[in-house]
Amino acid sequence: MSTKATEGKDLDIGELYTKSELFFERNKTPVTIAVVAVLVIVGGLFGYRKFISEPRAKEAQEMIWKAQYYFEIDSLDLALNGDGNFLGFASVADQYGSTSTGNLAKFYMAVIYHQKGEYETALQYYKEADLGDDVLRVMAVGNQGDVLVELGKPAEAATQFMKAADLVKSDYTTPMFLMKAGIVYQQQNDWKNAAKCFSRITTDYPGSPDANTAKKYAARAKAMAG
Repeated sequence: MSTKATEGKDLDIGELYTKSELFFERNKTPVTIAVVAVLVIVGGLFGYRKFISEPRAKEAQEMIWKAQYYFEIDSLDLALNGDGNFLGFASVADQYGSTSTGNLAKFYMAVIYHQKGEYETALQYYKEADLGDDVLRVMAVGNQGDVLVELGKPAEAATQFMKAADLVKSDYTTPMFLMKAGIVYQQQNDWKNAAKCFSRITTDYPGSPDANTAKKYAARAKAMAG
């Protein structure tokens, strides 16, 4: 049929169906493979979550409780390495690192190494801990600032404190980390940024335990900043 003869002709739904059917016949193998691949991926994700991920998460929760107990009574070595019968945080993190409990174990490890003065190792685990809980997530970020102070990196520390302060707005963690950032800025004679931090506490968090101290510090920082 010529092009001229077909100009202006309405498309026939049957013709479209035939063309679609022809496409499938000509490409049956790749189309089938693609569909099966999608089903395998979707089914695989469901199966992984149902039969592997969820049981491992439950298993990890059952493994970590003794390490948490040792941590609470300040038996840090037993909390970290286990007691021969129960796993310590290091083994939980190693074996269940992809689970929420495994990431919690990394946070505990960071805190322990922090307390032991092994700051580089502490920093590593604070960074690795992928935490779902808002408070713990903020603490992991802010605690990196404390470690960086110990490592003699005040500029990086202040950045971490500010990141923690702004990560989740909280009447507890935000003023605490603003105060830490302000003090570090003050120690570096960065009075302008110090004043900003202290002033935010007094303005946005007047009920904070740090508010009165922040007010005094803010006045001095503003005076020093000119």
